[in-house]
Amino acid sequence: MKLWIDALTPKQAFFAKALVGGAPSKFKCTVTTRKYLELDGVLRQIGLQSRSFGIHGGKAPLDKLKAGLKRQLELFKFATDNDFDCSLSFISPEAARVSFGLGLRHYICSDSPHAEAACRLAVPLAAELFFPFPIRAERWMRYGLERNQLFPYHALDPWAWISRMPPRHTVARVVVIRLEESFASYFRSGKGVSDSLDRLIQVIPGEFEIVLVPRYSEQRDWALKKFGKKCSVAMSALDGPSLIDSASLVIGGGGTMTQEAALLGVPNISYFPSAKLDVFENYYFPKKLSKKATTEAGLVKLTKTMLLNIESEERDFSDRAKSEVKTFEDPVKFIFDRLSNSQTK
Repeated sequence: MKLWIDALTPKQAFFAKALVGGAPSKFKCTVTTRKYLELDGVLRQIGLQSRSFGIHGGKAPLDKLKAGLKRQLELFKFATDNDFDCSLSFISPEAARVSFGLGLRHYICSDSPHAEAACRLAVPLAAELFFPFPIRAERWMRYGLERNQLFPYHALDPWAWISRMPPRHTVARVVVIRLEESFASYFRSGKGVSDSLDRLIQVIPGEFEIVLVPRYSEQRDWALKKFGKKCSVAMSALDGPSLIDSASLVIGGGGTMTQEAALLGVPNISYFPSAKLDVFENYYFPKKLSKKATTEAGLVKLTKTMLLNIESEERDFSDRAKSEVKTFEDPVKFIFDRLSNSQTK
């Protein structure tokens, strides 16, 4: 069975790598990506074989539109030349549209119903959608799917690759700060961790190294110019899970690195005022696997308090995470079981 997987972000590359590595023998997986600085580095780092089509469209809606249309045409030729049996993405409007036009069953795996623009374009075209159990089915049904097309799995997305990591957890006095997705369509200007860095850095004790992890070259240039003397700024793609696993505290301006920290049992703060993320509101916060900050003042205060009590925070976060992940299933096995069942109908 020839499966085409389209991966557009670093998180999706990690998930695609887990799918390729865990695919049953009857599946032949081909991965496509797009030109995107952070993604390119991760692909090299994790050794994921892929073919690149198109580019990241940037922040402006018209640039996103032009990049998306051009990428559709490139993927159309690629898909027609390869005679795939089905396709899977993590909400790729281009892969969904090309698959629909070619009569390919397209499957989506996602934990991001808050990404409304991409969801409106791709989700209605899905044959089935796979998602983490804390997300309510109704959140996907508003995009046009029926309940019998929705299949939750008892795990969170990062478990697909974290469960395959070698055991390690040597804690260093490091605070990792992940900058926000300022190019995302759902991002609200002025509502990111970047705007709080001045105050945040002031309350982090000098014994802690601060590592800023930008998402885009523009963020990297800005962070180096403004904070390069006080902080380490990641100059290229990092092995995010490994960096997180050895950190004392992770402050996440997005979703994936904060989720990785939560499942690895690393103290973490989610600062995402632009949108309410379902998996955090319904799972990580209630289970105390992540702490929530909604304002700059709240973020600064919470950071200061946690670092003053970091040893007990590390124990508590680790114990809670170990207890929770014991019940998780493997998302990779779940997805291939569903693909096998669906394709034989």
